[in-house]
Amino acid sequence: MTMHKGKTSDAQAPMMGAKTWKKGLRLEGVCSRTFETQNGTCFEITLRNPTKVNGALEKKVSIGALKGFHMALNAAGLETLEVGDKVIIECTGTTETSKGNPRVDFNLAVDRPD
Repeated sequence: MTMHKGKTSDAQAPMMGAKTWKKGLRLEGVCSRTFETQNGTCFEITLRNPTKVNGALEKKVSIGALKGFHMALNAAGLETLEVGDKVIIECTGTTETSKGNPRVDFNLAVDRPD
């Protein structure tokens, strides 16, 4: 019999919500898992270089169901990220919408292993 152990703290990564993204913020890393929330699919990214989120230096972050991020994925010909995808994500700014909240816009490059 094999025993498996895990801790919630090992599986958490701070969420990079819309307010976290600023023009010029660039992240590089690998998609380490995907998960569903009530707002849609989210992606955990293990970063090449740690970044500050909410005042703490983080090696992993989660990218939520941001419309601009999913639009950039679609523009790249993808519906979703997959575990193992290498990504470069850069915030290019925001665009006002009729919904009351600005959309965060991204440049996105995905290198998917064959």
